Amino acid sequence: MNYLSCRLVRSAGRCNGHPGMLDWIIKGLGLLVLCFGTPVVAGMYKYQDEHGRWHYTDRPHPGLAQQPVEVLSAPTAKELPTRDLKAFLRAKFSPENPLQEATLSTVTVKTSIGTGSGFFLSRDGHIVTNKHVIKLPEEKREELEQSFGDVKQKIERHRKRLVWREQELEKFRKDLAQYQTYLDSLPEGKGKAEKQAYYQSKRDQYQVLQRELAADRHELQKIEQTITAKQRETDWKLAVSGAASTFTIVLKDGTELNASLFAVSQKHDLALLKVDQYQTPALEPAASYEIAHGTPVYAIGSPVGLRDSISTGVVSGFESSFVRTDAKIYPGNSGGPLVLTNGHVVGVNTKKAITEKFEGIGYAIDIATVLREFAKELPRD
Repeated sequence: MNYLSCRLVRSAGRCNGHPGMLDWIIKGLGLLVLCFGTPVVAGMYKYQDEHGRWHYTDRPHPGLAQQPVEVLSAPTAKELPTRDLKAFLRAKFSPENPLQEATLSTVTVKTSIGTGSGFFLSRDGHIVTNKHVIKLPEEKREELEQSFGDVKQKIERHRKRLVWREQELEKFRKDLAQYQTYLDSLPEGKGKAEKQAYYQSKRDQYQVLQRELAADRHELQKIEQTITAKQRETDWKLAVSGAASTFTIVLKDGTELNASLFAVSQKHDLALLKVDQYQTPALEPAASYEIAHGTPVYAIGSPVGLRDSISTGVVSGFESSFVRTDAKIYPGNSGGPLVLTNGHVVGVNTKKAITEKFEGIGYAIDIATVLREFAKELPRD
């Protein structure tokens, strides 16, 4: 019995002996949002997989029966703008330089899966942002499902460990019962008193292990309930984001407006939203001759929930349709503008590459690519 009890103590591995176990298990569920591509009219489709789960996409899935959820045709002409947001924001914030002026055109984009950034690119209310800001890419959905699967495997391993501990504790209880029978058969005396004290210490140990096991079962139950609720909430948010065609944008002063999905890019991580009945501020695209190695640039956006934030750096290089920069681009900066000192926009902040040797390089889709992608949707002036 002594060997058995020691083994139980060594192998208990109890949840409440490791503060933050719930956080440790849930850690694998961080909501993964990063990057991804001729503009098209935005269409939504849904289909069921072999498990009966609905998936939402903006492109028909080959080989699967699917239903159109919503198809967005080009918005019809509406009333002429009735409010000049640029004049309103300039009067409220009195920008003193082009960079401060550029912040008036930057917005926060709110969706069911989180927040990102965007910016006005026309006085008619067209807003450029990243596609992944408004819609989680399919591969990220798969990663998220895999994360839930990994967590459930950890829970199952822990459950099996609890079953093993329960079996060992039952053996411990039977040993105690046999020892009690043995004690009852002994005559009174000093020897029996010593054995009685030993028995009582082991009984106390058994009760401690029993309480710990009960606490661990309760903790596991809470974890399972949390994971189940989190998965249901995530499934709902992903379904809503997959079918959404209207989003909330937040201006520099905190005013919230509705913006409709106007177009998305199949080749690049870009989306175009639009607010109607407003004249808006707008960023002027930078000319190619303005952008060179070492040119100071500023990333404007809403990183980690902080609205109207600016980080600074320089242009560190060019790569395909991207401008590289050492300006800090955090989660939430996605979709926001990378601008020059004169306020002209260089590109759309999109992603950050991180290596073991340094913090990371920021990437922005260059503004020339944006203008080509949405040439048909943006005003020609």
